[in-house]
Amino acid sequence: MKNAIPFLLITIIFSACHKKTAINNEPTTTVITGKVSNPNVYPDTKTFTLNITDYRGKKTIICDSINSDGTFSFTFDLYKAQDLSIDPIVGKIIAHPGDSIHLNIDFADIGHVRFSGDAQQSNMDLYKYLNGNYCIFSFSNREKNTMSFIAYKTFCDSVKLIADEKQHEFVQEVNPTTEVDNWTKDYIELSYIQSLLDFPFYYAYVRGLDSYYDISVPDSYYRFLDGIETKFSESVINTNLYTLANVYTGNFTRSTITDTTLSRDSTILQVLNELIDKHEESYFKQVLLGNCFYQFLNTNDVNSFDKHKDLLDKNIHESSIKDPLIIYYNKLQKQLAHPEINSDATLAKLNGTAGKSLIDSIWATNRGKVIYIDFWATWCAPCKAEMPNSKKLKKMMVGKDVEFVYICLNSTEQQWELTISQMKLDGKHYYCNREQSKSIRQSFDIDGVPHYMLVDKKGNIIEAGSYLRPMNTETIKKIEKLLTN
Repeated sequence: MKNAIPFLLITIIFSACHKKTAINNEPTTTVITGKVSNPNVYPDTKTFTLNITDYRGKKTIICDSINSDGTFSFTFDLYKAQDLSIDPIVGKIIAHPGDSIHLNIDFADIGHVRFSGDAQQSNMDLYKYLNGNYCIFSFSNREKNTMSFIAYKTFCDSVKLIADEKQHEFVQEVNPTTEVDNWTKDYIELSYIQSLLDFPFYYAYVRGLDSYYDISVPDSYYRFLDGIETKFSESVINTNLYTLANVYTGNFTRSTITDTTLSRDSTILQVLNELIDKHEESYFKQVLLGNCFYQFLNTNDVNSFDKHKDLLDKNIHESSIKDPLIIYYNKLQKQLAHPEINSDATLAKLNGTAGKSLIDSIWATNRGKVIYIDFWATWCAPCKAEMPNSKKLKKMMVGKDVEFVYICLNSTEQQWELTISQMKLDGKHYYCNREQSKSIRQSFDIDGVPHYMLVDKKGNIIEAGSYLRPMNTETIKKIEKLLTN
């Protein structure tokens, strides 16, 4: 069995006079307005939510309440033409930087959202595709994960053929705009590739294997990745591309970096150079590279970011990727210099929520100690798989001023008690009910579990993320550094 690669790669005022256009790919103010008719049909629906996904796969969520006259609006900056998601009822729409888009939504006729303003035709066409039978297909690896690799690839090929035929029917019947034609083709291609990349993990799981590394995948299986960077349109971005990029980068790293004795920094540099050398110039290539640099910052590794910034400047030209990285970098520098500012702002989000008293008690009880917090759930296999490592780390830290705290989220109390008993896990354990779990996840920006947090002796949140796993060399170094401060 191979060792894991030591690199975590696995996030204005509207004017009716004229529309601003994006210049040099800079972010431009975009406006979406809406009007609801017959709101009394669904009296409990009082807000609309806009989800904007960026190149990291991270979502910016904007909410607006429905006014007494039925109106609502969103104003935001946008770098590139891409899909956005509006809930409830609307679903995916396409927006360009500087667009002014209007939605008419009749709660008595929710199957027919009406569009006006910019991108009207594209959004009418996209709505027909997504609400018709054209997009009904499923690469169901949960049902098919007992297949061999070649059999599963054949199955996916057959599903893609049907999806392509339906997309062709859509084009013949609707004659959509070019960007909707491209978006729908990408929708199918991205779903197809994502499913094939996910399958090896399901394959290992159903066979009870400890790791993806324990399986042997036929070389021919991955031919669908040949020329991947040329497969997608750049005129309008289907944001499933961003989800795919994260999975693809991890797969690329595992298949490319075979020397597990390399230092972390050497591995990072090799991954970057291999991504640069083995991909043609494209938006997708820049997304891949951008994600690598984002991972530096997401693990508070500003040194590696600085060390390899020449590669960023030479190979990433898209403002939609480069600008957020630089903004994040500058923000992180300030946070590292003054951790108490960001920590106070994060903890302030808990004010008035169900989770505040629990977190306050943990902070108060362990004042003067370094706190290593493990956010987990009873149904989370990766969470429980890390528990033996947590025991080892705790044993290493015996006699030192560090407290191990385990906060169970989104689980039943009965299962929580049973799991702790079975795992025979020491430390301080806390169970969160549904409301506490919700408030803690939102306040601490916890997208998934396991999620770990380091708190210094003064009660400042220093950093948090899934990468701070127990027995990870970097995690141990970070704890020891906090102990000496």
